[in-house]
Amino acid sequence: MEHRWKNRIEVSLDVVVHGLDGLMLHGRTRDISLDGMFIQFTHHALSKSRVVGIEIPHCGHLQGRVIHAGDEGIGVMFRTVSGKKECLLELLLSEDS
Repeated sequence: MEHRWKNRIEVSLDVVVHGLDGLMLHGRTRDISLDGMFIQFTHHALSKSRVVGIEIPHCGHLQGRVIHAGDEGIGVMFRTVSGKKECLLELLLSEDS
């Protein structure tokens, strides 16, 4: 069943996921929207409901909550997105179109 509020587009970006406890994992996005993204990991999955920071190298940082965790990776819903971060997301989404 589809629970997404906004359509996601396929986009492959290297990201670094930071946990509040100092955890740092490298992953790759599979898709992204203005509301969230799916991040693939090859070796580790994070627990559901965990708050994470997402660093997109050379672009910026976002914060979100893990809403789906599985063997392939995590689905993250962004927390409040400021105007500057919304511009970043819109730029990323428009570059892939």
